[in-house]
Amino acid sequence: MATLDLQRNKALSENRQFHRNNSNDSIHKICIKNGILTAILLISSFLSLCAITHRLEINQLTVPNLFLLLFGVYFALENYSPNGKSGSIDYFEGFKVGLYTSLVAVGIHALVVCAYCIFDTQILGQSCLFHLHLNPFTIAGVLMFEGLAAGLIITFSLMQYFKKPDTPNTNS
Repeated sequence: MATLDLQRNKALSENRQFHRNNSNDSIHKICIKNGILTAILLISSFLSLCAITHRLEINQLTVPNLFLLLFGVYFALENYSPNGKSGSIDYFEGFKVGLYTSLVAVGIHALVVCAYCIFDTQILGQSCLFHLHLNPFTIAGVLMFEGLAAGLIITFSLMQYFKKPDTPNTNS
């Protein structure tokens, strides 16, 4: 049983049973697992907000996707972190985890939206963004670009929290 030892001022995270053992999980396993879970959330968001209303061009409907991608990248970085706390990941390793997770999540989401637009021709007939008639592959490309740009910004922001502190230069 884990208890907080007030006399020695130990936290629960210092107890052995609360330590994470991620030695078996590689970067790719963590990214694929969290990317697929995030893609499922993105697809359910698309189906509940856009597919039911038959609207693709409402820009405000992408805001929930931003938060879902934020949570997916955060949980991937937290899973990769040895103790799940800040200051525990090398910067570029964490950056790779965030970008790979975004790539998996956004790639699967773009493929599903492309397939949905191929099979539902009515949704493309109703959307005239800037008076351009869009095809499903253009929509998938725009989703990939937008999602990867958001993933880059999210990863950059989250790595300020998760990165290891710089070691001071003692040679000066």
